[in-house]
Amino acid sequence: MFQEFNLLHTLTVEENIVLPLTLDGHKVPDMKQKAAAIAEKLGITSIMNKRTYEISGGQAQRTAVARAMIHTPKLLLADEPTGNLDSKSSKDVMSMLESINQQERTTMMLVTHDPQAASYCNRVVFIRDGKLYSEIHRGENRQSFFQKIIDTLSLMGGDAHDFSQIRV
Repeated sequence: MFQEFNLLHTLTVEENIVLPLTLDGHKVPDMKQKAAAIAEKLGITSIMNKRTYEISGGQAQRTAVARAMIHTPKLLLADEPTGNLDSKSSKDVMSMLESINQQERTTMMLVTHDPQAASYCNRVVFIRDGKLYSEIHRGENRQSFFQKIIDTLSLMGGDAHDFSQIRV
């Protein structure tokens, strides 16, 4: 999944979703069935015949997710999946990705600067100046995980002598 979605504006939402299948030479009925199934899961059935310039940013992101998932991959790479979205659409997209991760057993690797988006992950690896800085794991509570992310980011924001390594 690309940060800028990379949808083709001359195609409909459905045509964008099935593009990978088209390039692989799948039959039209098979493509339509797969597109309908994934659109249902992602809640975009009502926009399948619209052009991409007629839909919202959240709908465009769901379309990009559908296109990425049409082959049922084992690994999904996402570059700033919420970077162009408002807070509600960001929450919806991350909830959807979390659901895909759990239901489809698709491993996801996200690159993000958004601590809220990162809090939906099971593990967060922090990189500073091209080097591994820290790694934290989610556990049961997403809200406490979000706080751990914020705490780590606050430590990353200064020099080592600026902050105590002990957090209260």
